[in-house]
Amino acid sequence: MTAREQLIQEIEQVSDSLVEEVLNFLLFIKGRQDRKNTSDDEKSQPSEQSILECMGGIPQHLLSVGNLSDRDVWRGVIASQIKQSHQAVSSNFLPLSNFVRDRL
Repeated sequence: MTAREQLIQEIEQVSDSLVEEVLNFLLFIKGRQDRKNTSDDEKSQPSEQSILECMGGIPQHLLSVGNLSDRDVWRGVIASQIKQSHQAVSSNFLPLSNFVRDRL
């Protein structure tokens, strides 16, 4: 007797509520298997988009910069952005020496 035949025989002997539970479980397992097969198919097919395109492309503020594939250009762009943000933040605060002098 095959597993299929044995399953059919067991199903014929149980209540309808148990058959319903078995059916729900079987459908759940089939769905999980279908999702796994679909996922495996997607992994085997190369993506047509680059990683940068998947992430939304090059940020607009970097489009005006020259050759971004050059490491030195990137370092310069990042350094200037850090300096600008640091200057903006530090201009909002008094130097520590002024703070200490005012407290004395």
